[in-house]
Amino acid sequence: MTGITQIGRDLSPNVCIVRIVSTDTLSAVSAANYILNQAANIEAINSGAFDWLISDFVLVYASNGWGLFSISSDFNSLTPFAFSTTVIGAPVVVGDFAVFQSTSGNLEDLGYLPSDASKTNVVMAGSAVVVNHIAKFVDTAGTVDDTAGAAINSGNIQAGLSGTAGTLISFPAVAANGSFIWAAVGNAGNFNATVSPKSTLGQATVYTIPDPGAATANFVLDAGNATSLSVLNLKYGATPVAQADPASCTITAAAGAANTATVTIQLKDGSGTNLSRSMAFRVYASSAADGLTLASAASTGFSVASGGLSLSNGTAVTTQISAMSSATGGCVLSLLDTGKQTSYLVLVLPNGNKISAQLSSGSYG
Repeated sequence: MTGITQIGRDLSPNVCIVRIVSTDTLSAVSAANYILNQAANIEAINSGAFDWLISDFVLVYASNGWGLFSISSDFNSLTPFAFSTTVIGAPVVVGDFAVFQSTSGNLEDLGYLPSDASKTNVVMAGSAVVVNHIAKFVDTAGTVDDTAGAAINSGNIQAGLSGTAGTLISFPAVAANGSFIWAAVGNAGNFNATVSPKSTLGQATVYTIPDPGAATANFVLDAGNATSLSVLNLKYGATPVAQADPASCTITAAAGAANTATVTIQLKDGSGTNLSRSMAFRVYASSAADGLTLASAASTGFSVASGGLSLSNGTAVTTQISAMSSATGGCVLSLLDTGKQTSYLVLVLPNGNKISAQLSSGSYG
């Protein structure tokens, strides 16, 4: 006989267990209308039709293992409750999660356990996620996802660690429009560099870093040691224009004609490059190194010898002169003084001043 070869009931006043032995597989036993199709075998074994109850629970030993079933309401089919073709591994561990071992419904302990058994929520993924994306909670129940949106940490956010580089990268809303990168570089002193706004801001402020027009550039510092900067070159305007830097501009004097000092002015930007445009400046003679005292009037005074334009309009300029440089930032002045007095030349720019070397009698011809 193939199919069901034994059938019997454990009598009970309430729920009964029907025990079946079959030469069919568990898959065949769980097929629709299996009991209906086995009616002939059942009647032969039972010496008549089997008296099914809706509360019957069925234990089947099939050709490939055992399974538990419930009986359908029409008593024609068996509905699988659990299958097992083998006993796998050691007994289960208390507190582990049970997982399905197969599509037949077998349960198994594969060692999955809660990280904290005192908690009651199991965290689930809200949707399909992308490898290497940061997960965040998307509801108060604890669901995690990597969908777009704010990810917040009440403490510090760190990129990389000591010995492993990490950068913070921000992208704009428009695709293929570059990115903004904060990246640390090493320093042998193992010092931290901190960027923070002033603590007394009076308004919400957006700081914009202008285009330096070069592949590498530096921020301008208003305090501290700026000598570490390879270039300190201030530019501004819709089309950034380099400004004259008092620390880079030069003013030198050499003996010229009789009783005359030839004073050469060269206006330069922060990188030490000659200006490529004309700019106003003023030069005066001072009797003090700090430039706070005017020198005595020279016998004839200053005049523009070449490369610029005097703005004095014929007025006697015995102690100072206002002038315009050439298109390349240069100008040569003549200072005629029969007294050849000792003094200091002070170059005054729109954005500062620079005191040059002292004039002595040897500076005149």
